[in-house]
Amino acid sequence: MSFGAPYLTLPEFTYHKPKSLKEALELLNGFRDEAKVMAGGVGLIAFMKERLMTPNHVIDIKDIPELRSIEYKKGEGLKIGATVTMSELEKNDIIREKYVALHQAVKIAADPIIRNRATLVGNICEALPWVDGPIPLIAFNAELEIMSVDNVRRIPISEFIKGPVEISLEPNEMVTFINLPDLPPEAKSLFMKFNAGSEFALATVAAYVLDSEKPRDVRLVYGAVSTKPVRAYEAEKIILSSRDISEAIILAAEKASKEIDVVSDVLASEDYRRYLVKLLTINVLRKIFEVS
Repeated sequence: MSFGAPYLTLPEFTYHKPKSLKEALELLNGFRDEAKVMAGGVGLIAFMKERLMTPNHVIDIKDIPELRSIEYKKGEGLKIGATVTMSELEKNDIIREKYVALHQAVKIAADPIIRNRATLVGNICEALPWVDGPIPLIAFNAELEIMSVDNVRRIPISEFIKGPVEISLEPNEMVTFINLPDLPPEAKSLFMKFNAGSEFALATVAAYVLDSEKPRDVRLVYGAVSTKPVRAYEAEKIILSSRDISEAIILAAEKASKEIDVVSDVLASEDYRRYLVKLLTINVLRKIFEVS
C-alpha cells in the first residue's frame, strides 16, 4: 500500500519487542501517544514511510504467545488473537466451513505475500474505507476485546470504527482479540467484492442469513462505498417480510442502493457505487438463497 510519497526510509523510533501481554501493556501505558503497536506491520510501516505516522516508539507484539491463537468453542464462538495473519485464517477449517464470508474476505485480501504478514486486527484498526476485514465481521456481530493495564472492555466492530482512520481506542489501550458468536447450523454467509483490477475495492458486501428456507435474520453490510462500513437495515426488512424471495431480492437491492450513505472520490462516482451496491446485493442474495 502506497500513497505516492517519495520516502524510502522510516523516521527514527525506538523498537520494543515484549514477550508477554503484561509487558506490552505496561510499555503502552508508559509511552501512550508516543507509541504505536505493531502486529503484522503492513499498514503501520506504510504509514510511517509516508510520514503519516511518526511514533517515537514501536511496540512489536508478534512474540506474545496468547495473541497468536485461533480458538473455537461450540456454543461460545470463535476467538482470534491480534497477531493471527490473514494466511492463517485462510487455512483454518472452522473459518472455512462455518464463517464463510470471513474466509472469502481474507482469501482475496491483497496478495499472498501481504496475507502472510498482515493481521485481521491490523486491518480493522487501520479503519480505511476500502479494507475487507471489518465487513464480514460486522455481519457476524463480532466484537473486539480491548485491554489496558487496568481494564478490559468489549465493543462491537461497528461502533469501534468511527470514520476513516478513526477508531474508538485510547492511547494506553490495545486490541487483543476478535470475538465472533457461534453460528446456528442453518446460518449462511457470503462476501463479494468489486475492485476492477485496482488495489482498492470500489464496493464490497457481506451477507448473513439465518435459515434461507424461512429467513429469521438477515444482515447486509457494505464496505468501500462510504467513509466507514454501513448496514442496509431497510433492505434487510424486505427480505425478512417477503413471500416471494426472487422478487424481494430485487426490491432489497434497490432499497440498499438508495438507503446507505455513499461517497464520490477519485476511484468512483456516487452513482456508480450505488449501481455496484445494487448489483452485488442481487448477486450475493441469489447465491445464498439459491435462486436465479
